[in-house]
Amino acid sequence: MKKKARRMGIDVIDAVPWGTHICQFYDTKQDLVDILIPYFKAGLENNEFCIWVTSEPLSEKETEEAMRKAMPNLAQYLERRQIEIVPHTEWYLKDGAFNSQRVLNAWIDKLNQALGEGYEGMRVTGDTSWLERKDWRNWASYEEMLNNDIGNYQIISICTYSLGRSAGSEVLDVMDNHQLALIRRAGAWELSKPTVGRQMTLGAMPARTRRLVSLQKRFIQSGFEDFSDRGIIELLLSLALPYWESQKLAKECLAEFKDLTGFLGASTQELERVGVTRHALFCIKVLRELPTEILKKKVIEQPFYKSSKEVFDYLYYSMRGLKQEVLKAIYLNSRNEITDTVTLFEGTLESIPIRPREIIQSAIKYGCTAVIFVHNHPSGDCAPSKSDKRFTRDLVFVGDIIQIKVLDHIIIGGNSYFSFADEGLIKKYQLDLLNLKMRTLSDSGVKLL
Repeated sequence: MKKKARRMGIDVIDAVPWGTHICQFYDTKQDLVDILIPYFKAGLENNEFCIWVTSEPLSEKETEEAMRKAMPNLAQYLERRQIEIVPHTEWYLKDGAFNSQRVLNAWIDKLNQALGEGYEGMRVTGDTSWLERKDWRNWASYEEMLNNDIGNYQIISICTYSLGRSAGSEVLDVMDNHQLALIRRAGAWELSKPTVGRQMTLGAMPARTRRLVSLQKRFIQSGFEDFSDRGIIELLLSLALPYWESQKLAKECLAEFKDLTGFLGASTQELERVGVTRHALFCIKVLRELPTEILKKKVIEQPFYKSSKEVFDYLYYSMRGLKQEVLKAIYLNSRNEITDTVTLFEGTLESIPIRPREIIQSAIKYGCTAVIFVHNHPSGDCAPSKSDKRFTRDLVFVGDIIQIKVLDHIIIGGNSYFSFADEGLIKKYQLDLLNLKMRTLSDSGVKLL
């Protein structure tokens, strides 16, 4: 769907869509007035919320005076707070230092507030004359993040740079981090579009052309080495969210879910409650399911008695961190090859009744001759409880009745598992059943050979 163009009020730029990021190079304060006054006038008249972050050579007071001169009705916009004129010390250097994440979050907070008040979007400007050499690298990174993700928002931005304070290499950085550039040549303003391959021209960059943020580059180079839990969560969220939003949300997720395991094990409802979007939920689900699918391919058609560890690996990623107990059945054919996995019940083993009819129906449906039962312990302790043992014994008994062999019952907890077969308990229950049959026959007077 094509974005609606917004009138710019500038002679050399008729209209642009939301998500346009422009830089202006200037020599004098009049250069700023020539571009920014008509730019904001058009925005106010188009029902847009406006923010002008000032710095020398144009002070907050001078900015307001210039706007009043060009817009006799400015008072009505100021009165209803449709425009804010803010000194750079209260926006970029709040708390005495430049913090890119705080500034990016502040833009989004202002946009959300504006949309909630009925404005169609937001147009902004910020001057950079306050920048010192030590801040340049951090600022360039901020501009890169803004440029990569501004297309996701109803924002138009003009960032202003003094030519007298910009070195040649810095001008190239600025051009590279904006979609359009305004430069005065021979007394007239011209619009420069970075060459194809360095930048797109109008609107948001398609995802395929976005440059990788530093965290993503680091992952490509060295994988998860030296990544904290927060860094991994942030990396995952950055696949679906603007980078500065992924940073903020990663911090909130870590506070809510404690660690990466808690985050990956959280339910859809829990993730949505902390603000995880549907696109991010999609990425998280892919991350959860992909290892399971890969391991499923690995264990499929493998003899089970040689691969209890692989069965644990196969289900571990999908069952760890779950808040309630889940009972699954892994069905095998006559060659003991795994054919499918089905969730039977959810709850606690104390509340899960054994339903032979359902087990029979499911087993018949999948044509199995043997079954492995798997369930998780949300506590993280895989040691079997008394009810686990009774439950497994009863499963072995029921399996014998319906002529389906129970090969194992695996309990997953934390990063480990307990196998009833490996511990000899399945064989014990089979012997218990055999002894029970023999006692029954003996009590009924049947002579055993």
